Amino acid sequence: MKIHCSACGKEIPISDVDLAGRVAKCGSCNNVFSFAIPSVPGVEREPTSKPKDFSLERSIEGLTIVRKWYSPAIIFLTFFCLFWNGFMAVWFYTAIKQKIYAMALFGSLHGAVGLGLLYTVLAGYFNKTYIRISRNSLTIVHRPLPWLGQKNLTQHNLQQLYSKEVAYNGKHGYSYSYSVQAVIKNGETIELISGLPSKDAALFIEQEIEKYLKIEDEPVRGELPR
Repeated sequence: MKIHCSACGKEIPISDVDLAGRVAKCGSCNNVFSFAIPSVPGVEREPTSKPKDFSLERSIEGLTIVRKWYSPAIIFLTFFCLFWNGFMAVWFYTAIKQKIYAMALFGSLHGAVGLGLLYTVLAGYFNKTYIRISRNSLTIVHRPLPWLGQKNLTQHNLQQLYSKEVAYNGKHGYSYSYSVQAVIKNGETIELISGLPSKDAALFIEQEIEKYLKIEDEPVRGELPR
């Protein structure tokens, strides 16, 4: 099997391929991307079990897949948020009390970061993603706190779904996140949901949507293997 860069199409030498992590780096354009062995047509894929942070709600109107955002990682982020915002509170108190307004102005950007961090922590504790599937539409909403990534698609426009792995090369090595992509009738690819914490989360969403809408699973280049 030859591996080609997902950005420029150049063939990747084996020295730049991490087979265990299914990650490769292109020496021509410095693109770091994940790869997978494509599914074989005619071979049924193994079903993915429901992850523990998921639930299914069925009604006469359709199926709703619910994913809780909370994970143990949010606890660390909570302590970091408390430290950051506590420091900024002391910063602004000192600046205003001593009437050093330039100091307060300088800290405004960091204060905005702290507010964004607080919003993210609250969303991590309370938010859920709702993927509602009916015979006519597919909608994705995040609540109770508003969040980017709402989707509303008509069912007849969907042609195929597939899951994708995204690799990030940081100072502590590679980290991964997962997404579910939709191929629509005109050949365009739309990202349905991103930032999923595990391979099983993406595969389960893909599996349940395809099952309900009776979309026959077909191999897509670059998809996650089951």
